[in-house]
Amino acid sequence: METNRAHIVVWELTRACKLSCTNCAIGALPRRAPMELSTYEAYKTIDQVVALRPEELILTGGDPLERADIYQLIDYARRRGLRPSMMVSPTALLTGASVGKLKRNGLARLIVSVDSSTPDRHDSIRGAHGQFAATLLAIRWARTAALPVEVNTLVSHRNMGDLDSLASLLGDLGVERWSVYFVVPIGGSKHLETLSPEESERVLERLQTMRTKVPFTIRTFEAPQYRQIERMDTLFISHTGEVSISPFLPVTAGNIRYQPLSSLDRSSDLLIALRDDSNLKGKCGRCEYRRTCGGSRARAYAMTGDVFAADPLCSYQPGTATGTPLVDRGGAA
Repeated sequence: METNRAHIVVWELTRACKLSCTNCAIGALPRRAPMELSTYEAYKTIDQVVALRPEELILTGGDPLERADIYQLIDYARRRGLRPSMMVSPTALLTGASVGKLKRNGLARLIVSVDSSTPDRHDSIRGAHGQFAATLLAIRWARTAALPVEVNTLVSHRNMGDLDSLASLLGDLGVERWSVYFVVPIGGSKHLETLSPEESERVLERLQTMRTKVPFTIRTFEAPQYRQIERMDTLFISHTGEVSISPFLPVTAGNIRYQPLSSLDRSSDLLIALRDDSNLKGKCGRCEYRRTCGGSRARAYAMTGDVFAADPLCSYQPGTATGTPLVDRGGAA
């Protein structure tokens, strides 16, 4: 079977974070974990990512700014030909000076989370006062530094009616891309009520309508029905080196401490099995779009215990006109 090159590599540099967001799916920690990849191992990881020739490298956490070596890692990634983006948290570590230094060291895009168009609702969703104002300030610092900004939003019942207002705010803020995440009920996200398939369809249809009207691109995560994207389009590397296809799927293909990333991508039993659409079950296995969509394997595992089960969020009925298959055939990456 041919290797399916990962267009996006997501690397969780650390789980350390000073915030305690109530909807945190990864289980952020107050300090760095002892088994976290060292600086030397991080350099070697960058080398392995380069070998995959990804279109995008996204650095996440926790809060990557908790790593004292973050600036040199970004600089090394830039010198190796990558254009890293990085997800940051609105903590005391995020300042105008730190944003400027990230830009100078080679960061290509700053990523922040905004879950509502209003301060009270955003802070309520996040479970901490003042996050909305701090996040908007970070966006302004990024614009001053000529650093493009991407905004992540986790869709739930609490904000699905606010998406139009949020899109308008993001347009005013001059963001470059809006990444909309659909809930996978793990960690702190378990308390969020997952959208029904019908509600998910309405949100996807709304995003499809928006994308021709807003000045930024829109893409989704854990909703492959939205755009034509191979389900193995993403590789995820955890803070301890474990490899999977999603930060929300706690099933590992192996560890880069013991096997090169390119070898795992090419020969891991898990990745090979997930690339084989004949392993899909239920309506995902019968669906005519299984090769270009495949459903969310992370959500299937979280809600059924079977990584190959049908995606519980999808409303489409194979072979019928019921539901929304691949709302956006073109996508926006």
